[in-house]
Parts: sequence; C-alpha cells; structure tokens
Amino acid sequence: MKRFQIWCRGANSFLLRLAIFSLTLAGCEQLPQLHLPQSQPQIIFDTAPIADPVLSAPVRVSRGPEENEDPSIILARDGRFYVVWSAKKRGQVDLYMSSSADGRTWSEERRIHDVPAEDYNPSLMQARDGRFHLAWCQLQRKEGRTDVWYTTSRDGRTWDKPQSITSRGVDWAPAIYEDTKGTLRILWSSRRTGNREIWMTRSIDGGKTWLSPDQVTRSSEEDDYPHALVTPSGEHYLVWARYRRGSAMLELDKDPSSDVVLATSHDGVVWSAPVVASFADTDNKFVDILPAVFQDADKKQVLVSWTSRRTGVRGDILARSITSPTSQVFQLTRSDARDYSSKIVATRQPGEYLMVWVSSRDGKPDIYARRFKL
Repeated sequence: MKRFQIWCRGANSFLLRLAIFSLTLAGCEQLPQLHLPQSQPQIIFDTAPIADPVLSAPVRVSRGPEENEDPSIILARDGRFYVVWSAKKRGQVDLYMSSSADGRTWSEERRIHDVPAEDYNPSLMQARDGRFHLAWCQLQRKEGRTDVWYTTSRDGRTWDKPQSITSRGVDWAPAIYEDTKGTLRILWSSRRTGNREIWMTRSIDGGKTWLSPDQVTRSSEEDDYPHALVTPSGEHYLVWARYRRGSAMLELDKDPSSDVVLATSHDGVVWSAPVVASFADTDNKFVDILPAVFQDADKKQVLVSWTSRRTGVRGDILARSITSPTSQVFQLTRSDARDYSSKIVATRQPGEYLMVWVSSRDGKPDIYARRFKL
C-alpha cells in the first residue's frame, strides 16, 4: 500500500496547531471487540481519466471575517440542508450552523455553543426519530489536549448540554452515524497506541450513554480522518486516510505518502481488509486525503470524495463510486485556490448532489456550496 500524509489547511489551521493525541472513554456494557485485518486483497480500482461533471457556480455559506473550516452537511427530514462548521471569530473558535432550502441561499449563521475551548471537526447527522446528533473535537490549547465531544437537539436550534466522549486528551476528527438497528456510532482518530489509529464507541439509547471504545484499525502506519455510513441493507462503509508513520505535523502538505482507504462490514464489528479507494500511486507522487462517503438518492450506490493534489499544486476535490470499482473519477473543483475538506449529500433530484467544502478563493478559508450532477 502506498504510504500517506495529511493535507495542510491554511496558515492558522487546527492541523498546524495540533501536536499530540491518545484515547479513553467511560462507558457501560462492552460489545464484541472490533477487528480490521491489515492484509490487503488484490482489488484495484480503475484509474480511468478524470471526468468533468456538471457543476453549478460556488456559493459562499460562511460569512465570518476570519477563518472557516471543517464543514459537515445533511439533508434533513424537513427538506432543508443543514451545515455545521468551525469558525474563528474574535479570538474564539466555535461551531456555527446555517441551513438552506435549495443549497443556493443560506440562512444567517448561528453559534451552537459558547465555550472557552476551541471547537473543530464537527460531524452532524439526523437519526430516524428526527433528532439531530453532533460530534466534534475540542482543543484545550493551554493544556495541549484534544477530545471528542457530543450533543443532541430536537430541532437543530436548541442543543443539549455537551458531554465528553473521551477524556485522555489525544482524540480528534470524529464522525458520527446511525446503523440500521438505531445504534449511534462515533469513530475518531487517536494516538493511544503510539501511532494514529481509528477507534469507535456506540450508543444503544439514543446518545444518553456510550459504550467503552473499541480499536478498529491496527496498522504500522498512521490512520486518520475516518468517515462512515451504513446502507439500507445494513452494509457499513468506512473510509479514512492512511499515511506513513511519524509524519511531521508541520510538513503534512509536503509528504505525498497518503491514500484514501476503504473497509466494509456486515455488522460493524468484523471489517474487511482495507483497500486503497483513491488512485494507485506506487511512486508516492500525490497527496490524497480527507475522505468522506455518501450515497445517491436511491441509496443504490456508495461514493467517496476526497482532497487530492494530483490535479494541481494546491488541491482539488475528486469523487468516485466505490460500489463500482470501474467507475469514472470526477473532479468537483477547478480553481487556482486551495480546495479541500468536502462533504456531499444527494438532493431530492435524481443524479444531483450538494457539496460543501473549504476554499481559499476569496483569500482565506471559507465554506462554499455547489450542486452538481453525475
């Protein structure tokens, strides 16, 4: 497997400020230990030429005067799109939310919580019962600690008191989703074992309590930035970035050892061997990082988007189907700016999607949205 590296997200980015991680969690009942084998089957995704989808003009979502990063998006049951992101304002870094009926006109952004610590990497979802669930990473800068936090809301406006999911000070980049049995799952990256690995916790009571965490990956490399979903048939899809062990945090944009890796599971406990879902890159020429999975409107296909430098020096967003290995790769951004950290949902129109991502096209990192068709 090609080895990996991380994407540098701007001069004042959280990635450039973070130094260490690890893992802990208090919980109740212990479920079976998760297991993901390290060996790789000989599955090779097609490396067809990059195609051009139909793209709408980008629309700026964030309005703050400083940096805005780490977007997460859902299409809610009320038919509106909801986006949460991390925004720096007046010396604080908090999570903000905006919504839209069409992905073109966005509501005034509002802060979710006002806390002294810095909030990054939000992951938003809506459960089948209609409740909103939000996980994120909280940085305590003076102490040099990062932990995963969680909250929930009935309406997406008023949020419950946040609760800490981890407390060791070494966990970050969470992703939350709900499986077909109604179990909530939070994955994150942790340095508890010395290198970065993916860990998971679960809640079987709608987020009131969380089970003791399990280690998902066991690799000699670094596993980071997990993202996952489950299909209506109960198949779990997990993607993450894997890169060479010991990569220096401040050099992450210069080390092209990164790949987007995929594993699947029938039960969320035993996982398939990981395979590279981005392009094969045996010579380690390109950065491929920050993956996210999404489904089409009919939920018949699972696709992945990621940030790649293979189309230009500063990076673009690429996407492809992972349920059809011979599918084309689509380029979703084309600008001279740095474009990264995409999240995508299907709209209610067949074949159409809405993407949010970070772009520096106006001189600083901001959240943008665009519709596209595949």
